[in-house]
Amino acid sequence: MLEIVVAFSLVAVPLTGCAGQQLGREDLKSFGSIDEAYAAVDDVLGCDSKPVGDPVVPMGDGGRLTSSQRLCSENVQIDLYPNQDALEKSYQTWADSSQGKIPLVRGSNWMVVDLSQIASGQPSSSSIERLAEKLNGEYAVVGN
Repeated sequence: MLEIVVAFSLVAVPLTGCAGQQLGREDLKSFGSIDEAYAAVDDVLGCDSKPVGDPVVPMGDGGRLTSSQRLCSENVQIDLYPNQDALEKSYQTWADSSQGKIPLVRGSNWMVVDLSQIASGQPSSSSIERLAEKLNGEYAVVGN
C-alpha cells in the first residue's frame, strides 16, 4: 500500500522548483534499450531475477516521461528516456519530491532510482553509488 502512496505522491509533484538543474557532463553513458541498461545495472548490482512490484512512473505535462522501465529489485528501478528533456524533467520531479531522500544515478538517457528508504523507512541494501563509477553516470541524493 505504501508503494501506491509513493507513486501517487511523486506523480502529483509539479515540475517547478530549482529550474535549470542540468546534467553536468556531456560524456555520460547512454543505452540503446531497457534490456541493455538492465544488463549493465545487473552486472554491477546483481538484480533480483523476479522483483516484486512495479516501477514508479514519473509524469510530466505531456504524460509519462520514460520510454521504458524495469525493476532491478523491489525498490530499485531503471528508467530509460526518449530524450534529454524528459530525463531532466524526471530528475527534477524526483528532486522536488517531499517523500524523503532518494539516491539515484543518471546517465545520458537513463536513471537508476533507489526508493528503498521511502518504501520501507530503512536505508537501502543496494549501493547504487557504485553505478556512477562503473557506468559513467552521476550519483546524487535528491528529495527532502
